[in-house]
This record gives sequence, structure tokens and C-alpha cells, in this order.
Amino acid sequence: MMELIDHLFTFSKTYITLDELEKMDSTYQTYEQFSLKILELEEQGLLQAVKSSGRNGKTPSLAYKYRIYYSKLKKDSQGEIEKFSLFIHPAIKLDAYLSALPQKWQEDKLYIEKINSYLQKHGFPEDEVPAPERSLALVGDEKWIQENNGQKLLESIKIWDQLRIIPVHDPLSFAINPLHINNSTQYHLIVENKTTFDGLIGKITDTQFTTLIYGQGYKITKSIEHFKKQIPIPTAKHVFYYFGDVDWEGIKIWHLLTQKIDAIPALYFYQSILKKQPIPIKTKQTKNDAANEQFLSYFNEHEKSELLKILTNDTYYPQEMLSSNELKQIWSESDWTSLLSKQ
Repeated sequence: MMELIDHLFTFSKTYITLDELEKMDSTYQTYEQFSLKILELEEQGLLQAVKSSGRNGKTPSLAYKYRIYYSKLKKDSQGEIEKFSLFIHPAIKLDAYLSALPQKWQEDKLYIEKINSYLQKHGFPEDEVPAPERSLALVGDEKWIQENNGQKLLESIKIWDQLRIIPVHDPLSFAINPLHINNSTQYHLIVENKTTFDGLIGKITDTQFTTLIYGQGYKITKSIEHFKKQIPIPTAKHVFYYFGDVDWEGIKIWHLLTQKIDAIPALYFYQSILKKQPIPIKTKQTKNDAANEQFLSYFNEHEKSELLKILTNDTYYPQEMLSSNELKQIWSESDWTSLLSKQ
């Protein structure tokens, strides 16, 4: 009986057909055994026959369609949750499980028991630690928080913020120029794609820049959080320039990055790429009006017009359109300090 009820917990509709019920339960050997299970669920009020759909005429007779009463299915589970809540750490809140399907409670109960044991023994931590370390301490699995929905569970029981967890993201990937490491003002160039990073890296010591940073698309919006730890030069003024693909997604990446740091579009690269012939865009993209307005504000009226024409015609400029030689020449020969003064 429990297998069929477990499947009903996960069924997302109010009504279920007899065929769907038969596919749910693989344990019965004969129609009679299966029909007795369904009739028992009818008697318990968990299933109610839909009269207008008729019955199959077999013995015993079953309806072709049933209504599922989830409130009755949840009743036993809710009682267990309410009883359980009386004995756990007072900070753990189980309200979300009272309205969820019982299966969710059964899936999470073991983890909540482990978390409760940790809190009862240690209380809430005073120090911040990386997610894998806290995950191992809480449930014995270092991957649980970030890879197995652990964060979602901790948020649902209302203790995520109190556990002082540092999310772990990919580290910042960069090349460093030792010639400028002691400068009071340090310049950093972030490029979206690996090809551009590889094309520029050999010229870094011929530039004004302290680092060349590989953005890896949207990953830069998280990895940039490691900058101060990986490049611990707090006394310097840090200036960031960004160069990405000239398409809606490239602009959105830059816009998201500006919510973490002041990232200036590397205009010399963008102005050079505008002299090329754009190519048809390969994937469907959506624009962000706020991002586009902010990005275009760095360009003159003619450049704005050209960029809008390209972007609205389903064409774009990939960074790779600039050759390695062009990239190196632009990077090493441009006056980036002068560009900064125009912002």
C-alpha cells in the first residue's frame, strides 16, 4: 500500500485516471489485488471516484477517474512534523513542510535530524567558513550544501544566515605583471573569453596593467569576489576595464559585474571592433534595457548608433574578431590613463 501512496504524494494534479494509478503501482500481481488497494483508499477518503467518468465494469468495479484528497494524505505527515518540532532546536522552523507534500518531509527529515544534533551540541558558529567545511560538520557530506540542495533546505528551516557560510566559487583566473605590482594606481583588464585572454597574455609586461583577468562569461560576477584575497594590495587604487562580446549577453555580463565593482568598458577594443563586419548571431538572446543604456552611455553618438544597428539586426561582434596582433597592439599602445580621465 505504501508504494502507491508514496507515488500519490508526488502526483501534481488534483485528478488521476485509473490508467495512471495502474502505472504507479508495480507491486500487485492480479487485478483483484490492485482493485482492493484502490477501494481501500476510497474508504479512507484519500481517493474519491468521479461518477461522471463511469466505472470499468470489472469485479471489483473501479472508477475510470479519481479525485485525490491531498489534505488527508498530508494529515499523518503533519502530525509527525508537529510532534518532531517539540523536541528540536528552537531556531529550526518546520512550517514549510506542513504545506509541502509528505514525501518532501521524508526526504529531508534525516538531514534535519543531523542539523538538529549539531546545533544542540555546538550551537550556532561564531566564525565564517567555506560551504564544504560547514556542510561536512552539519551532515557529514562536504558537497551537500552547494551540490545537493543543502542551501535550499537550510533556508527553508530559517537558519541559513545564522550558520555563517561562505559560498565557494571558482577562483579568479588571472596573469600578473610584476612591473606594476607596487604602483599606487593599478589597472586590471577583464576579458570575457579564453581566446582573447590567450591572445593578450604575452604582451602584459608591455602595458600599464597589473593583471589580465579571464572572466569566463558569467562566472566573473562571482569569481571577482576573490579579487581582494588573491591580489591583497589594499593600499592601491584599483581600476578595472572590461572587454566582452558585443551582443546582448556580453553587455548583461558587464552590467552584472558593475554591481560588484566599477568596471569601465575598454573602449579602445570596442571602437576597433566596430570597424569590422558583424556576423549573424548564433543563439537567441534577450536584451536588458537598463544594461544597454548604461553600456551605451560610454560611447559617442555615432558609436551608439552603430552598436544599436548591429544589435537590433541579429548580428554581433565576438571578441575573437580582433586578431592576437590587433589585441596586443591596442592594449600596449593605447593611453588607458587618458581614457580613465574621460569617465
